[in-house]
Amino acid sequence: MLTDYDTALQSAFPQTKTRVLDANFPFHTGFPLLPHLSHNDGRKVDLAFYYMGDQGYLPAITRSPLGYFAFEDGYSTCPGHRLTLRWDMAWLQTLWPAYKPDRPRMQMALNLLAADPRITKIFIEPHLKQSLGATSPKIRFQGCRAARHDDHIHIQL
Repeated sequence: MLTDYDTALQSAFPQTKTRVLDANFPFHTGFPLLPHLSHNDGRKVDLAFYYMGDQGYLPAITRSPLGYFAFEDGYSTCPGHRLTLRWDMAWLQTLWPAYKPDRPRMQMALNLLAADPRITKIFIEPHLKQSLGATSPKIRFQGCRAARHDDHIHIQL
């Protein structure tokens, strides 16, 4: 599935590099990497966003070293929610480069993933779904108790 996706994306955007962030915690079967509690069966995968800098597309570059925790600005549907793995880390946001999501690549990525019948769900934050013009019912909000998805795309097979 990921090979098909990457091939299709590179066909439209040569030189594109897709980064897989997490599919399952590698040290113990069935144990997820916090805060990704659903990543315990090998059927969930996180993909890094595609970013642009001042000079254009940045191949295989993320805003943070891990690809996580560098959140995109946008409306939060979960203000002040308690008992959650939705870590905002506001203090950390000023440390990351000011790269922006590569809109054409992100739009095509979401369209390709949504069109794949093997994929059942795609999680990104509602403000990104709206700003990227994504309309597939597969693309949804993960809820207020789960990790944020405005720094990566989460897919479920």
